[in-house]
Amino acid sequence: MPREKTQAKPETPKASWFWLKNSSGEPSMSVTFLTISFLVTTFGYVASMFEQIGPLQVRPFDASACGTYFIPLLTLYFGRRWTDAKFSQAENEK
Repeated sequence: MPREKTQAKPETPKASWFWLKNSSGEPSMSVTFLTISFLVTTFGYVASMFEQIGPLQVRPFDASACGTYFIPLLTLYFGRRWTDAKFSQAENEK
């Protein structure tokens, strides 16, 4: 009796537990990075309201440095959403 060849399904790696989920409910690196950059930028802004916190001396808020950190990640996030929407719409039209 000949054996049937079974095709093994390619394994898709499981996302790590620390990725936040996007609006589709899937783990998303861009959402996670955007959230972290938002929190870091917000913390820097709030901390800069004080000259000194305990023994720690705080620098003045640098909007250009925070923008350099935050804007590319914001662009990544919205670029990903636009790409996903574009290609999912193209698949629905078929």
